[in-house]
Amino acid sequence: MVKDTTYYDILEVEVTATDIELKKAYRKRAIKLHPDKNPDDPKASERFQELGEAYRILSDPNTRAIYDEFGVEGMNENNVAQQQDIDPNEFFTMIFGGDSFKDWIGELSMLNDVTKAAEVMDGDDEELTDSVQSMSVSENSNAKPSSQGQLSTEEIKRRKKQKMSKQKREELYKLQEEARQVKLQRVEELSKSLLIRIENYETAKNNKEALANFVRKLNTEFEDMKIESFGIQLLHLIGKIYTNQAHAAISSSKTFGVSKIFTTVKSKTETVKNGYSILKTAVDAQLSIEQMVKEHEQFVALQAQGHQPTPQELLAEAEMERLITGKFLATAWASTKFEVTDILNKVCHNILRDKNITRKEKSARAEALLFIGKEMQKVQRSPEEEEEARIFEEMMAEAKAKKSSRNRKQMNNKELEEYMQRLAAEHGEQEVHP
Repeated sequence: MVKDTTYYDILEVEVTATDIELKKAYRKRAIKLHPDKNPDDPKASERFQELGEAYRILSDPNTRAIYDEFGVEGMNENNVAQQQDIDPNEFFTMIFGGDSFKDWIGELSMLNDVTKAAEVMDGDDEELTDSVQSMSVSENSNAKPSSQGQLSTEEIKRRKKQKMSKQKREELYKLQEEARQVKLQRVEELSKSLLIRIENYETAKNNKEALANFVRKLNTEFEDMKIESFGIQLLHLIGKIYTNQAHAAISSSKTFGVSKIFTTVKSKTETVKNGYSILKTAVDAQLSIEQMVKEHEQFVALQAQGHQPTPQELLAEAEMERLITGKFLATAWASTKFEVTDILNKVCHNILRDKNITRKEKSARAEALLFIGKEMQKVQRSPEEEEEARIFEEMMAEAKAKKSSRNRKQMNNKELEEYMQRLAAEHGEQEVHP
């Protein structure tokens, strides 16, 4: 018996709603209540936050059970809602595919890896700051220190670079090794999951009814996946990787491996293009955000001086925040595509180049992979599902398209390369080795 139906009422679902029903209801209500869709409603933001809180509580089995027993009041009294902080990595996963994709792509790790590396770098910077805090810096950066307690700027830079090289190498290499092991395990687990699907197809392919049942089960799974944020893009990306790898394996078996050379070159070219896309998108985001932050600081400074912002200025401020979010999403999506492509290429390699099976068995696996990939690429959203799932996607698209509002020009390839070289020079970046 549910004590309080408030959260269920907010989502407009029954108290017996399943996880999928909750998710679909949340997306439907989110698009309806989103502040951008209700600019004239002063309570739109509050209602949207209440919706998010209701879904957050009910989507977690543990907090849902507590809520069902004690209700909103009981949860507030025990501070249960406040204790459920959202982990950045969970938020990242929620944006790109959610739990529905875990059996297909595993857990996205790039954000976690970057965060850990940043913590190492920040930790050393703090230590360096503490070590020189008691030392006064000479105004002339090229002057020699006049005493033990005084260092020139040049000397501090030299010592900092030495310390970074000495201490960070080992820690960063350790992180790299840990990430490599996690990646190997992830590829192994995904290979096993994919192999089960391939074997199920091989069992069913010669029986019309069995094959129809196999396709029906696949499509049921795809129905849940496609309504996730960026779900349709991920489905099509996975399908593309599967079909490309399957075609390559089939061609290779017919040409005795000659076509594998061209496929490998094509795959590596795609990897370079995806990696370059991340850099270019990240640089574009950084430049845009730096400019926006300056404008925001000027806006806040004017308010501190007593300036009353006009409705137009408030609207511009809200638009700026939305654009920043979109820039972040564009960068995150580029990195997600890169990570997923890299992981699934390795998974397909495990499946299709297994040395313990015959050439005939490899061809059969490639045929199954091709079938699954094509089924994934067929998936489409209905207009209603498209509307419900595109909140994040819309922000990203707007951010990528909006380049002329401040007359900023897009960096060309040469400018990007020069910019990245300057960044590397400024931060003393160098390849990490053991």
